[in-house]
Amino acid sequence: TMIPATNENLQLLEWAKANAPLPLNFAVQEHRPEIFDEARWRAFAGFGETEFQSVGELGFLSQTHDVEVSPDADQLVRALIEQLPIAATLKAEVTEIKVHQERAAEIVINGEKSIHCDRLIFTGNPQAINQLIQGDSLPAKHRTRLAKMYSWTAVVLDLEGQPAMGEHTGMLLFQHSGKDFEPVFGRIKPSGSRWVTLVHSERAEEHEFTGQCIRHIKRQLKRAWPELFADEKNNERIYVLPGAYGQNSLKAKSNWQFPEIGNLYLANHTLARQNGLLGALEAAAAVGQLLTVSNQDAYKMADV
Repeated sequence: TMIPATNENLQLLEWAKANAPLPLNFAVQEHRPEIFDEARWRAFAGFGETEFQSVGELGFLSQTHDVEVSPDADQLVRALIEQLPIAATLKAEVTEIKVHQERAAEIVINGEKSIHCDRLIFTGNPQAINQLIQGDSLPAKHRTRLAKMYSWTAVVLDLEGQPAMGEHTGMLLFQHSGKDFEPVFGRIKPSGSRWVTLVHSERAEEHEFTGQCIRHIKRQLKRAWPELFADEKNNERIYVLPGAYGQNSLKAKSNWQFPEIGNLYLANHTLARQNGLLGALEAAAAVGQLLTVSNQDAYKMADV
């Protein structure tokens, strides 16, 4: 994970710090990204003429300053869940959103249980709305835009207790000439390292290709550290994070709402200007502002 130290990102982190349920700290530090090319590490300033589909997503890795945030996002999410006034049903799946009179009126859970809703904040992949809302409640122009949206699935390899990898403090990338896979990037921490490659949403459902991506990551790592996987006792963990990257737009007055469904808010990071954690914070802040305005309008109507 890397958070470029831009003014916009620092403002988002200040907002998160003011609203987080636990103490949140962050500090700007120098970032020295490196790329492994022609059997050596060199400073990374871009991929040059080499073309990858994900080049636009990875441009932020060349930033020279980033932000260290503590505690990490996992702890923040757990703290948010713990303070909810209701029990979080994390294993329940929303299978339908019923719209009535231009409002999201009900959600159907696991295909059988209906729950009435006054307002609905949807944090999932926006494309899923096409399947969740049936009929003409969602105009065709929005369905077309949703169908054209894309995202990038992150295939992640975590390594723990690995041999020394040298003094690398910034993000590390691997240059390669193949067309089948996207670049591998990652970072070394005292406890181990984490390595990622991206898969376009067009291929995200190809499970066999996901396995090939893990082998691709290992091939790149062995170029820099040939003995890295010699010890079979090394601890490895694999994650697949659908829709981890990507930037889309509803092309509506608000990028977080369909004007035809006034109480439905799309708080997904792929609709934000930032990626990953920062995109999630941007979505949360923007939708929070919309909800505040909605509440103020409701109070004014009540006064009238």
